[in-house]
Amino acid sequence: MKIPPRDGPPSSGGATGPPSSRSGGPVSTRLPGSPQSARGPLPPSSTPQIVGRSITDQIETVLAQFLSPAVRKSVIDCGIRQAKVDPLYAREGDLRRLLVEVKRGVKLFVRDQAQLDRCITELGELDHAAPAPREITIDVRNEEDVLRARSAGRELCIEHLVSDVLQTKIVTAISELGRNIVRYAGNGQIIVRSLTSPMRAIEIIAQDHGPGISNLQEILSGKYRSRHGMGAGLRGTKALMDAFDVKTAPGAGTTVTVRKYLG
Repeated sequence: MKIPPRDGPPSSGGATGPPSSRSGGPVSTRLPGSPQSARGPLPPSSTPQIVGRSITDQIETVLAQFLSPAVRKSVIDCGIRQAKVDPLYAREGDLRRLLVEVKRGVKLFVRDQAQLDRCITELGELDHAAPAPREITIDVRNEEDVLRARSAGRELCIEHLVSDVLQTKIVTAISELGRNIVRYAGNGQIIVRSLTSPMRAIEIIAQDHGPGISNLQEILSGKYRSRHGMGAGLRGTKALMDAFDVKTAPGAGTTVTVRKYLG
């Protein structure tokens, strides 16, 4: 996206002043939705915010602790291109996409895990408008409840601007885990929640009080197939997610916890 041209050089303080007309008179900088706008106010989420040098300077300040000047400039420039963001006129959603791309770039260069976690956390703190962590619990007894759980997962994905590719993986995992509850335990719960620290993620917890899984390792190794395809469901979910954990015991039920990191 092209950066809008300036009519004049920035002020001596380094900040860009309001645009001027060719005749020297001021040009209105009122945003659509101000009291004198004929269109009425825009929703808060769609009101443009001039973040420009401010947000890129804040990002660079964080990255300066972890990356050399040349590398951090490359990470920021690449993030702007990948997020397709105009750095001077960005909306809240644009800012969040930029931070996601910058975090993705940081992971290529910061090898120490503790430093990486700290960098990702500090970048996340720049997004003051990020949705607060939220949790949705769905009781699962039948296929209709599985569909409700899928909708809950999709809802959180939309709130957090998750890409279509990641959203498909998350919703598919919810389907597999929910159907396992219906087929093998009869009833249980699906909990879908968003996490913001130390990394943004969608977490899914599927829990039941059914008979448990006595041959978990055989199932996960691919050697076991039930007539309902349980092994494929669990293994497929593990392949889709970034973190996968199962706690089960005969007669004590099963809890599967998975996460998909959002960058």
